[in-house]
Amino acid sequence: MVKPRLFLLTIALVVQGLFFSVDGAEELRVKASFAVEEKSRFEQARQYAERGLVDLAIPELQKMIEFYPDDLEAHAYLGWAYSQKGLISDAVRELQKVLEMNPDLQKMPFDYPMVKDIPATVKEFTTSFEEVIAVINEFPVAHEVLGLCYVLQGRLGEALNEYKKVLELESCFVRKDVTAYPHLNLPSSPFLPLSEGDRGRKLRNNEYSPPLAGGVRGGGELLRKGFIANGKKAISPIDQAIREYEDVLRAKPDCVEAYLRLACAHAEKGTLDAAIENMKKVLSVEPDRLEAHVYLGCFYATKWMLDEAVKELCEAKEFRDCILEKLITEGESSIHDCNFDKAVSVAREVIKIDPGNKKARWLLAMAYSKKGEMDEAVNVCKEIIGLYPDDIHAYTLLGWIYVQRDLLEDAMNLAGQAVRIEPENADIRALMAFIYASQNQIHEAIEMCNMVNNKASGENVSADYGWVKGNVTSIEQKLREVMDVLKMKPDYTEAYLCLGWLHSKNGEIDEAITAFRKVIELMPDSYNVHLCLGNMYVQKGEIKNAITEYDKVLEILSKKVHDDMAQGLALIKKGDIGQAVDCFNEVLRVDPECGEAYAFLADAYEKKGLYSVGMVLRLQGERLKQGVQN
Repeated sequence: MVKPRLFLLTIALVVQGLFFSVDGAEELRVKASFAVEEKSRFEQARQYAERGLVDLAIPELQKMIEFYPDDLEAHAYLGWAYSQKGLISDAVRELQKVLEMNPDLQKMPFDYPMVKDIPATVKEFTTSFEEVIAVINEFPVAHEVLGLCYVLQGRLGEALNEYKKVLELESCFVRKDVTAYPHLNLPSSPFLPLSEGDRGRKLRNNEYSPPLAGGVRGGGELLRKGFIANGKKAISPIDQAIREYEDVLRAKPDCVEAYLRLACAHAEKGTLDAAIENMKKVLSVEPDRLEAHVYLGCFYATKWMLDEAVKELCEAKEFRDCILEKLITEGESSIHDCNFDKAVSVAREVIKIDPGNKKARWLLAMAYSKKGEMDEAVNVCKEIIGLYPDDIHAYTLLGWIYVQRDLLEDAMNLAGQAVRIEPENADIRALMAFIYASQNQIHEAIEMCNMVNNKASGENVSADYGWVKGNVTSIEQKLREVMDVLKMKPDYTEAYLCLGWLHSKNGEIDEAITAFRKVIELMPDSYNVHLCLGNMYVQKGEIKNAITEYDKVLEILSKKVHDDMAQGLALIKKGDIGQAVDCFNEVLRVDPECGEAYAFLADAYEKKGLYSVGMVLRLQGERLKQGVQN
């Protein structure tokens, strides 16, 4: 009876297992069918997005993301659809998700199949607009248009950056709500034109921007339509702005500023035909107005009239280049005339129009340096190096600022980076000579100077950086105090040394040289003063004079080493071991490579019973001898 029971139980288990298998197969079949259906729905949603049927695509893509929240393609296409519809905050959310899932898409485009069919004018417009968008950087529609162009090309990281700017500027629009001015008051209205005297300058400098900074989409939608208050629909801020600009124009029909701002307000609202018409009125009066061409190009692009947009941007670039050239020339003249505040202002204007302008940043660094605002100069030099890592001028100026601030290690690190870029650059070699000399490495300093001197030509002569200032507090007061001392003691050597140092830190290199020369008259054998004078010549770019002074330093040091060695030996014979040790230590302080001094110092210490010190000194002396032999 046991065996049949076992047999029946086995049959029952097998049958049950078969039923389980049938149920599992059915479940798999249902899942496969569901997956096929979902894939089909996604393909349908993607086709909707590609064809511009965004209202059909968006709900389907949203459902896909509900079921598959980690589906990168679904998020990408939903971001595409939101972008086309102008739902910027939603697009930002989806694009951020895509870039979180695949950070590589920050640098490479997303492979939308329709990217290959994007008209060439989209890329042409994008390239042109990138060059001039800074002119209307506070205008959110510009960033929305550029963001959409990036999306169309799969450049999602760049699109996200532009859309974030749109959202930031929308919040600015709320803060600048024009309903703060419910009644037009011509004398105080923010929409009045500037006076004729200021208008031309501000126009050229692009110092104004339209007071509206709200987006066409998202939060801007509510601002355009107005809102319901106490059962009545209130006028939206943007409509209020349009009314006020129109009131200004009724009072002053020739007010170009009002036409420009009215055009921008219409563009914000989405009434682009009116925006284009009003911007054309601006250009009919002022055809070379830079930002008007850029705005008009933006308006055309928003209407997808890309050929017209590119044409306007090309004209804008021509005007911009002309303006930039004039401003750069003005900035250079301002520096030459020591009008450094104006040079700073002009350089900032150029950067506002063309943020990537290297000449403007260099002008700015020079102006701040010559003005004595060294912290600002340091920041600008670092910006230049970050943007243009091969710009030797920025390395050199920053290096001299570090030197003047006694940051020799930072200066040497910077010089090391620069010399790898341009190994034979005279300015960098001169800077390194100064640093070596300041660290008492005279042979290395002379070697650097010889490299500059041997390569010197019309294009490879070290420049004068003697004007770079240090960071000495109350330096003018200190200079006056030293001069007062010299009036009482005309031959006071220490005062002349202090005077030379103060002049050098104050960027007055010629005065510093005069002071150090006076010290040499009083103390001709002072190697420290010859060293300072050599450094001044290097900073001034007079390399031959620097080599002469450094040679004198070596000559004086050599004599000093010889005299100290002789004195140390004489003291050992007399049994004055302590003073002998001092003499040999002084020799090695001046010339750390003097092998004989190590041996004599070892003898002196051993006579004092310090054999372990003597052993280390002898080993060092032997190393030096072997190095010379090798």
